[in-house]
Amino acid sequence: MMYVRGMLVVLALTLSSTASAFFVFGQQQYIAPPFTWTGGDVTIDLPVQLQSCNGTSVGSGFLSCGWFKQLETYTIEASDFDFIASGSASSIAMSKVTFQQGVNSLLIKDGGTVPDTSATFLNPGNWQQVTGNVSVKINALDLQGQPPGNYQAVLKLKGMESGGWIPYTDNSDLIFDLKIPDRIQVSGLKDIALNDQALQGSMDFCVYTQSGSNFTVRATGLDTDFLLSGQVGYQLRVGQGGIMETLSPGVDGQPWSGSTQQYCDGASNMNLEVTVPSSEISGLLPGVYKDTVTVTVSVH
Repeated sequence: MMYVRGMLVVLALTLSSTASAFFVFGQQQYIAPPFTWTGGDVTIDLPVQLQSCNGTSVGSGFLSCGWFKQLETYTIEASDFDFIASGSASSIAMSKVTFQQGVNSLLIKDGGTVPDTSATFLNPGNWQQVTGNVSVKINALDLQGQPPGNYQAVLKLKGMESGGWIPYTDNSDLIFDLKIPDRIQVSGLKDIALNDQALQGSMDFCVYTQSGSNFTVRATGLDTDFLLSGQVGYQLRVGQGGIMETLSPGVDGQPWSGSTQQYCDGASNMNLEVTVPSSEISGLLPGVYKDTVTVTVSVH
C-alpha cells in the first residue's frame, strides 16, 4: 500500500513535467488602421497578443496554464504577403515583414526571401498573454506607377508552442488596407532669361502622375495676364514630344501624358517656351522687365 502511494506521487510529478504546452492568439483577426500613401517607403505596425504556456488551456484548473504558471517557447510562421486591389491592378508585394515581442526579433520576409521560421523558438517571457508587433514594409519603388485605388493584404499568422504531448496551433489574420491616391507633381521649373536679341527662351521640366495618368497645364502671370513688368506682352507654349500648344492665362490646356517616375528619373517630359513678339519691344525704354508665372498641373 505504501508502495502504491509512492507510485502515485511519482506519477503526479511526471505529469507536471511532461504536461502539454498551450498556444493561442489574443484574437483571430487584427485590423490595422487604413493607410494612405503620400510618397516614400511605407511601414505599417500592428500589435498582436499571444499566450504560450505550460498546460492544456487557459484558466486555473489542474494541468492548465493557470495551474502551472510556466511559460513555453513558441514559433511564428506567416504567409500571403501581397496587397491586392479590387480591380485588375497587379498585386503589390510586402518588401519586408518582421515580428517583435519582448527580446524576440524575427525576420519573416525580406525581399523575395521567406525564411523557414518553423524551428525558431521564441521565449514569451511570461506564461500569461503578452503583446508583440508585426511590422510590414513596402518599398516606394513598388508603389510608383501602380494604378490609384484601394489595396488590401490579409497576412496569415500561424503560431505553435514548442513542447508537450498535445500540439496546440493557432491562426490569426492580420488585415492591412492601403490607399494609393491619384498623385501629381511638377518639378524642374526654373528661370528663363531673355534679351533684346533673343526674344525667345525655353526650359524642360517634369510632371509625374500616378500610373502615368493624363494631366493638364494652367499658367498665370503675376497679374494673371502674360505681361513683363505689366507692360510687355509675351506668349507661353507648352508641350511634349515636339507637339506644342499655346496657353491662355488661367485656362487649362489639352491633356498630356504624365511620367510614372518621380522627377522623371532625372530627365524631363515637358517643355515650356516663352516668346516676346518683336512688336512688343518697339520703342521700349531700356530696363529689366520680368514676370512671375505660376504653373498648375491637374490630373485629367
